[in-house]
Amino acid sequence: MSPPAPALHPALRGRLTAGDAVVLALSLAGLVALAVQLWGADARPDTALVRIDGREVLRLSLAEAGQYAVEGPAGTTRVEVRDGRIRCVSSPGPQHLCERAGWLSHAGEVAVGLPNRVSIEVLGRNRRFDSISY
Repeated sequence: MSPPAPALHPALRGRLTAGDAVVLALSLAGLVALAVQLWGADARPDTALVRIDGREVLRLSLAEAGQYAVEGPAGTTRVEVRDGRIRCVSSPGPQHLCERAGWLSHAGEVAVGLPNRVSIEVLGRNRRFDSISY
């Protein structure tokens, strides 16, 4: 039979020791740093890349508003840049997934039109964390 655990003095029950406080403070600081790193505000990206079949066809500045037409195997995809954002305005795909992606404004965001093999990607140093990033 093992000896019973030593009983704590009644004044020490439920109190943090200095070591407990240090571990708790370091853990909280680490969590805050991790949250800022993964979800923090990043510099706004200034470039977007339009590809067809993986080949770069347009590199666009997000600072200059404009509309662009890209010819793919299934037809014409129209892209719009405005207010530091980019979107697919129209594409020949039957489900219009490219348009449904909406405005892209953060590094790493992508819109894809599969029938026309067109992809739009916002470029930048700090990609946002999402549930697909491991």
